Amino acid sequence: MSLPPSMTSLDNPQGWPSDFAVPIDTARLPADGRWSRYVDVLYQPAHVTSDWVGYQAFLAAARPALKPRVLLVSHDMTEIENITLMALGGVVKAMNGAPSYLLAGEGNIHRCFDVIEATRPEWIGLSLYTGLTGYFFTWLRAYKIDRARRIFRKDSLSFEDADALLKGLVREAGGPVYDGGRLIYAPVVVGGHYNNYNFKDSWERGGDYVLRGKGINLLRDILLRLLPPGIYHDPMPHANIPRMDRAGFYADTFAFSDATKKFALSPIKSVITALGCSYSCSYCYISSLVNNLKEAYQGSGVTPPSIIQDRPLGVVLQEGEDIVALDPVYGVRTTAVFDQADISLNNIAWWEGLRDEWVERVNIPFYIQARPGMLAGKRGYERIQTISKKKLVSGISMAIESGDPNVRRYLLSRHEPDSTILSAIANVKCFDLPLRTQAIVALPVLRPLTPVRPAKGGVSLVSPQGEEYYYDDPIQESLKCLALVGGSGFAREDYYWNSLYSPFPGTPLGDYCVAAGFADDETDARAYQFTMDSGLKCFSGLTSRRQVAFSQTSNFFAHVAGGAALMERYLYGRERFGLEDFGAFVGDNAAQLVPRAGSPRHGLIPDFDDATLGRFFAHAYGDDDEHRPFRELNRRLVPYYRALLDGLVLAARVAVHYRALHAAGKALEMAALYRVERNHYYDNSYNMAALPEIFRSFLEPLRLACSRLGQDGGPARSA
Repeated sequence: MSLPPSMTSLDNPQGWPSDFAVPIDTARLPADGRWSRYVDVLYQPAHVTSDWVGYQAFLAAARPALKPRVLLVSHDMTEIENITLMALGGVVKAMNGAPSYLLAGEGNIHRCFDVIEATRPEWIGLSLYTGLTGYFFTWLRAYKIDRARRIFRKDSLSFEDADALLKGLVREAGGPVYDGGRLIYAPVVVGGHYNNYNFKDSWERGGDYVLRGKGINLLRDILLRLLPPGIYHDPMPHANIPRMDRAGFYADTFAFSDATKKFALSPIKSVITALGCSYSCSYCYISSLVNNLKEAYQGSGVTPPSIIQDRPLGVVLQEGEDIVALDPVYGVRTTAVFDQADISLNNIAWWEGLRDEWVERVNIPFYIQARPGMLAGKRGYERIQTISKKKLVSGISMAIESGDPNVRRYLLSRHEPDSTILSAIANVKCFDLPLRTQAIVALPVLRPLTPVRPAKGGVSLVSPQGEEYYYDDPIQESLKCLALVGGSGFAREDYYWNSLYSPFPGTPLGDYCVAAGFADDETDARAYQFTMDSGLKCFSGLTSRRQVAFSQTSNFFAHVAGGAALMERYLYGRERFGLEDFGAFVGDNAAQLVPRAGSPRHGLIPDFDDATLGRFFAHAYGDDDEHRPFRELNRRLVPYYRALLDGLVLAARVAVHYRALHAAGKALEMAALYRVERNHYYDNSYNMAALPEIFRSFLEPLRLACSRLGQDGGPARSA
């Protein structure tokens, strides 16, 4: 079959396919059902559905009996909305079906059986995150053994036998398995980040259908019963996600558990404005999109379409209106919409087309992600100018990842020079938008422990000319990033965010870490969980402690003059990095910990003096001996509060957290201070800044005084 060439529009001009066939070479499907590799399903625009409303009416007439019931399952661990499930639910609804949703954790995954009994799904879809797959596959094993033993009336079936028998039944039935009119088996569709590389493992561990890449078109064709069980890949960047089923997702997750009520109640909601990413960062699964498309087109002589495709403005506007409509249902006020697109500003004309209608119909600002190259220079300035009009965007997140251009280029496959990063920061600050810079701590910058011969075009710290850029001390690489940001226009409202590196197998950098002896090949079982130490095994105890200390204090040091040098003094002047150690360093070096130049412009109480802080500590902790140690610690931390955004309100939030822990017989540790500080900055970026209610009597007069001086625009919210 022919392939869509470079400049082809990927929207179906007819809106939907008029027949029920998929563009697949059936000769490539294994006749015996033994799959070891995926099959590319190369959709031409005429094969896709762009108009899901019209398609729903078409199906109602052409396939009136088609009303698929689908249970969509994923993890409950993330704070960010699962737009994947909402999008797939939109597909099910557009096919006149009934989606239901379940977000589970390791402690309640067993409840899947109860939900299946209650909803009677014909299909079960699992959307998985790397590092959190173990308990899902344990449940899937139990599900398949249970169903096979019931169907075949054999008590001793192994999982392997059960899996093979059930896949055979699904192949014969062309989908869900019925005995007369009674449903006896719902096939399992597995998809998500995990399958960007380990699709074969997902097949062998129980998936009846395994989807690599986007699942919109593939799920449609599976529900139409056009595909036999197998491993399928849609490499095309079709931006044909239908209107997401936000209402259904909220209803089911709100009812399931207290942990999953947070999605409906959160004042931060999510959309996605564009599909795809044109970059190939070595640490990210998204980079596989580019390679997937190249591989699918290899040998065709055709240049593929752009990997980045914008979603229709009208659909995104409808999803914004859905957010507004659901707020009163759950008694919440959404204050920001997070755009989960990896490259938000690729098409600035799209944002210009969205702005006026979004402000009129939705009026909730976006928080977006952008690359330095999209924000730098004259063109970057114009992009930021466009999105800042009418307060369309409330903040920007920009990944830097490393302060060393050689590390960025050769290890991370990021090619922005320092000048681009500095220009991007300066442009953002021209428009007074809060900025979150992102960096990775504990990168594999040491010399490999085992010999590694870099593949051509692969990652390493050796240039094509043979120059080596390894570090003897990885802390020095992290300090370079802090120095880079510290030498920019970084302001008090901006946040220096970082994470400890997680080596994901299947990414170029993850595979390099395994080959270099820095990690084993089972880190996929723990990825996303390296919060208190590195995912690499090549760092000593002291180095690991320094890396964690860096991650927990770098935002503070980014906000003081000469922060990188002071951070270095902090890290190398001790071997312990608890809260008392940090407080002692801040108190002992108060004269050197001077806030960066610039008057505070953001916050509820942006300006205050040391005496006011002292009065607050007396108000919050009193004079009794019970709280004396923490009160004295806070007095040593005065330079910390003075350097950071809205430091008096931050001190109040720390006091609230301390009181809760103290009442439970626990101490507030460094990790807790870091979390309070991080959430404090996030709340400002997402327009959720609030005065803690228990300290309102002390803080509200100060806020009103600031408001009268024109330093604050609106009423304070209560936490």
